[in-house]
Amino acid sequence: MGLDELIKSLKKNEQKQIDDIWHGAESEAETLRSQIADAIADLTKIHADQLASACQKSMRVIFSETEIKTRQKKLFAYQALDQALRNAALKQFPALRKQNYEQVFASLAAELPERHWEKIFVNPGDQDLAAKIFPATSIYPDPSISGGLVAVTAHDRIIVDNTFNKRLERKWHHILPQIIAEFEKRYATSGTFENAD
Repeated sequence: MGLDELIKSLKKNEQKQIDDIWHGAESEAETLRSQIADAIADLTKIHADQLASACQKSMRVIFSETEIKTRQKKLFAYQALDQALRNAALKQFPALRKQNYEQVFASLAAELPERHWEKIFVNPGDQDLAAKIFPATSIYPDPSISGGLVAVTAHDRIIVDNTFNKRLERKWHHILPQIIAEFEKRYATSGTFENAD
């Protein structure tokens, strides 16, 4: 083998070694690129899942807080509505005194249990009515009574409050939900509490 052939053979072997090294490096680089891409994808998925979970948690907290605030506002609105409706009902008491009131008063007095009533408290305008029904009893005027009466036995042992105010108070927890349901029905239908009729 001549010198030229030896040089050519070495160059050929050298080129082959260089090519093998280069291909090996490229193959390793491609493997590393693939591993890095997989690692980045895994990290991205983990972070995306964590971010989605954190977002869902934040949204649940926001929705929960909103629901609580909505319920509070609704409760305050119902309380205000309760007071407004109660005041409106109380304002109707004078009108009740104009419609067969003598008969209404007699009915309220008749509802009292059989007792020896020592004192009867009534609206100042009802003293004569009360004196007719309870002739042997002391009648006392009480301007805070809109209608009806309060009957008291000796030593205040038994007190029966059969006034308009007390009757409304006793029934209010039945009346209010019905009124609110009607208001809600009207609001859902027309977007206002006004009567559509």
